[in-house]
Amino acid sequence: MRSSGELLQLGEKIRCPVVAIHGDYDPHPAAGVKEPLARVLQDFRFILLAKCGHHPWYEREAKDSFYAELRGEIGAHE
Repeated sequence: MRSSGELLQLGEKIRCPVVAIHGDYDPHPAAGVKEPLARVLQDFRFILLAKCGHHPWYEREAKDSFYAELRGEIGAHE
């Protein structure tokens, strides 16, 4: 879906806020996630976590930051 562009076409239909939490060591480059999503999502924020790969919820260096960001985002919309 990514390579065909279908994923971004579906993203254009999203009307709710979207927050992407991404690791700076993730094998998928941050710019390749942030820039395309920012073009198609109306209310989009991108959070880059330091010392973090693709699975922040259990990575030693990033899990505390990940959960803090997640709690902050959830609390902001309660």
